[in-house]
Amino acid sequence: MKKILYSVFMLATMVLAACSSEDTTEPDVKRGMVLKANVEDTDTRATITDNEGKWKFAFATNDKVKVGNDQVESYYTFTNNGTVFASADAKQTAEAANWCAFFPGETIDLTNQSGDFADVANKYALAGATATATTGSDGLTVTMKAKVAVLCIVGVNKDDILDISVKTDDGYVSGLKADKNSADFKVETKDTKVSLLSKQGAGVYYIVVPAGVKISVYNGNEPLYSGDKPMSTTKADGLKAGKYYTLTTGMTKGSAENKLGDTIGWVQLWPGGPKFATENVESKLNWSQATAEGSDYVWGANWRTPTKDEMNFVDAKKGSDGYYTLNSLNTKAEVKVQGGKVGYLYTGIQPGYTDKTIFLPAQDGTDESYFHGLYWSSTVINKTPGVSFEFFGGGGVLVKYELNENAHTTSDTQLFVRPVLNE
Repeated sequence: MKKILYSVFMLATMVLAACSSEDTTEPDVKRGMVLKANVEDTDTRATITDNEGKWKFAFATNDKVKVGNDQVESYYTFTNNGTVFASADAKQTAEAANWCAFFPGETIDLTNQSGDFADVANKYALAGATATATTGSDGLTVTMKAKVAVLCIVGVNKDDILDISVKTDDGYVSGLKADKNSADFKVETKDTKVSLLSKQGAGVYYIVVPAGVKISVYNGNEPLYSGDKPMSTTKADGLKAGKYYTLTTGMTKGSAENKLGDTIGWVQLWPGGPKFATENVESKLNWSQATAEGSDYVWGANWRTPTKDEMNFVDAKKGSDGYYTLNSLNTKAEVKVQGGKVGYLYTGIQPGYTDKTIFLPAQDGTDESYFHGLYWSSTVINKTPGVSFEFFGGGGVLVKYELNENAHTTSDTQLFVRPVLNE
């Protein structure tokens, strides 16, 4: 529908000249108004981003804003015609009144949200009021402010079941209701559990939640994670309106023991992806060693060699000139030198993963002028050849970047191995 914005929202209404023929008792009160709208500048707050860049909120044709004042109980509906918001029924008051405006309406249902990126704008609550009382005869100016925050919920495991609920001291959040007396929304709650998001599987999902009030967020009965630390309850002042927060259903980095008594760090680079060790097995392995299972594996049953699909970091394209280019898929890839070794640094690109990296060093080469890397996967093709991961480049070009499905699997062939957690 539209994307989320952080720049000033000025809502100006102008009264049309014509009087309704039904206004026999109030001949001086005119019907019909138009609204011109923008949103409060919140550039000091966090911007909302995804792979496509910054979210920017913009009204779409047929969007509606509800406008009322303290002299009427109901609201006038203004509809965006592509240029301005217009209402044939809205009328100025005989005496000065305090006017308020609400988007996307006077009530907002927060239950069973889709989780889709684009749908957040449908429930992105904005409210504002005139600075002083007015009849509206000279137009209205209302600064609209965000009244909600956005949670980006990341399901980290393929078998995740998401059942997200949000609770205040008064109960489970179900929606928002306009409050004309404060140009704000009141949080509506229920005593029984309410689901704001129900999904299955790894992925990135977005929901709107109340801002400015203490809330607890749960997946089922379990807390979520913020920066790999359990997070369930905010501080007393809650989340900041207009801000974007990422929570995960589990940890995206940690450590585990191997059978040699070492503690090995691990990191996940994308939702549902494997949890890669942050270092290689110390010595190269042959095919039999790389594909051993359980306690026979070089690091023990906690670890294993990844499959070829689990090493699908980027989209590699071979050009007509014979050279490869790498496009982001699950990660981005950069040639780097770390610890005196050249290789590829892979960095997550999804929310919750942009600070997660692994470095795969080449087996040959010390700088970008030449490098060659070979790693085992555990995948077998047609019961005979194994699949290796190979990259080769230098001098500013990438000559090879592929999963070779005809890798030599003799005992003499020894390659690097970057294990993943065996879950």
